[in-house]
Amino acid sequence: MSQFVVTQRFMALATNYDVTQPGSNEVLMTVKGALMRFFPSFSLVEETGASLATLRGNFTKTRFRIRAANGHVLASLHFPAVAVEKKLSLYIGDTEYTANAGMFRGVFQCKDASGSTVLEIFKVRSMRDRFSVVTKDGIDCEVGLLAAVAIHSRFFEMA
Repeated sequence: MSQFVVTQRFMALATNYDVTQPGSNEVLMTVKGALMRFFPSFSLVEETGASLATLRGNFTKTRFRIRAANGHVLASLHFPAVAVEKKLSLYIGDTEYTANAGMFRGVFQCKDASGSTVLEIFKVRSMRDRFSVVTKDGIDCEVGLLAAVAIHSRFFEMA
């Protein structure tokens, strides 16, 4: 199990996020958004500058794909085009994990068919957009971190 906090940078030109451990201000990784794109595009990089993974979405922000630095698809996320509740489906290989955060809650618990939670992302009440990410064993931390960014892009960004 791994835990991280993903915080949107304040006053950044493009949409960027800092990744830290809970209770720490030391930035471990950064998610860098591409400026002025029709399609959401983000890169997860280590503080050394090494690329770890990418996140690309479609124009309507209903489909996102997470790829490792070598181009291998790690996961994909699907959001309903029209929904009263905040829902998502996470696909890793042939396995589907679903989450339903309801209308107002910001808690996404991705569960497998047996009901076991493998990934939990919840929006922390804060002046800035901040998400706590908990991944269980067997789920790459890159998937959890970039899934939080996709959730923010889909449900919480104004543009």
